[in-house]
Parts: sequence; C-alpha cells; structure tokens
Amino acid sequence: MSFTLIAITNSLYAVDGVTLIDQRSAMRGGITPEDTPGFPVTISQPGSYRLAGNLTVPDSVTTAIQITADNVTLDLNGFSIIGPNVCTPNPTRCTFSGGGVGVHAGSFTAGVVAPQGVRVMNGMVRGMGFHGVRVMGDGTFVERVYAHSNGGPGIVVGNGSVVDSTSHLNGTTGIIGLLVRGSVANENGTIGIAIRNNGVASGNTSTFNGGDGFSVTTATMTGNTAASNKGFGVSVTCPGSVVGNTATGNQLGNFRITGVCTLADNAQ
Repeated sequence: MSFTLIAITNSLYAVDGVTLIDQRSAMRGGITPEDTPGFPVTISQPGSYRLAGNLTVPDSVTTAIQITADNVTLDLNGFSIIGPNVCTPNPTRCTFSGGGVGVHAGSFTAGVVAPQGVRVMNGMVRGMGFHGVRVMGDGTFVERVYAHSNGGPGIVVGNGSVVDSTSHLNGTTGIIGLLVRGSVANENGTIGIAIRNNGVASGNTSTFNGGDGFSVTTATMTGNTAASNKGFGVSVTCPGSVVGNTATGNQLGNFRITGVCTLADNAQ
C-alpha cells in the first residue's frame, strides 16, 4: 500500500487525513501536541491514526502507544508493535512479567477515568513486558489483533468488545472483555477468555491454557469451544445462559456451573 504524504509540523498525514505513525516519527515526537520524542507515542487528540511501519520499543518497561483522548481509532495496518519479551509454553513462562504496554488507553491508578470510544484493529502486538493491548474506557473495541508473547494479559478491554482476535502464549489471561466474539485464546499462562459481568461470549475457542478455558460471571455463552485447558473448560457463576457450547479434555472438568443458569445443548 502506498500513500502520498504531506508533512505538517512533525506529523505525517495520508491523503485521507489519517495521521501516520512509524518508528522515525515516534522518535521525533510531535504526533499530537502532547507527544514528546521517543516512546510512548502519546495520542492526545481524537481522530484516526494508522501505523506506517513496525514500532519497536527498547525494553520491557516501555509503553509503545499511550492514548489519552476519547474517540481515537488506531489502525495497526498489518504492522506490529514489538518488545523484547519471549514466552515459552508447557507451562507458559515469559522473560518479563511487568512493565510496558503495547497500546494503552487508561491508567493503573484506581479512580482515573479511561478514554472512551477507543478502537484498535488490524495488527500484532508482541513481546511487551506487561499487557499487549489495554483499553479500559466505555465503548472500546479491539478487532483483528494478534497478541503474542506479552508478559501479562494479551488483550484487555473495559466495557467494550474483542472481535476476531487471537491471544497466544501470553503470561496471564488471554482475553478480558465485556463482549468477546469469534476470537481464539491458546497457551496463555492462566485463563483463556474472561468475560466481565453481564457480558457475552460467542463463537470463541479457548485451548491449552494454564487455567480455565472460559471464566464468566452473570453472562451469556453461546457456541464456544474449550479444550485441553489445565483448569475447567467453562467456569460460570450464575445466573446466566450457557447454550450450545462444547468442552472436552479439560483437566479439572469440562463445565463448572455455580448457581442456577439456563443450560441447553452443551456437549462434552
């Protein structure tokens, strides 16, 4: 893919008005008014942003992209955000287990309101010291992202969605979200996919994780598959609906249902 680029201050813009980010512009800074040279790239204004190349952070404690504004769309555009972490399976162990985040919209300080309406899509985040993607505000959306070999969770959203994404070989939980659909979690250190209260898991696969395949509370589960996890395949705290799911070969049991849920057409 090629773009006609126009230099405006320190940022690069494609012909469609999207702000482009690559390693050189990250080092230079000025992508938004509050962005200083080097990492993290700070996105402090609403709008659309797109990677124009891979971003490589220098160490495990550095965050690649910090989003501080509402209504930001970040298209990874088939490129990768890369850190130095390496995780190996059986059981999953990572070189680093804390530090930088690939794409972060929020804070680790309690009570701080995270940016809302953040969308991250179309690329890979691997080798970060801590989370791969962590976008915690309302209305967040992660789609077609591959999170691999990060020291903490692979993909975490607040009151938002994870769609058609994969979380593989991360240090702790693979995917955490309110709505998770069409996604895959395998060989993560603890839980494969965790669904927030009153959420929905639909059409996902969770295999070979170090804990439960799915962990849900007061949620709806339909059409999911859990296999060969070291905990339970599906662990549910009711009330909720567990319909049309398959769980096989999980070490502690295929279904653990606590309380009274709607159960139908599940296979094991």
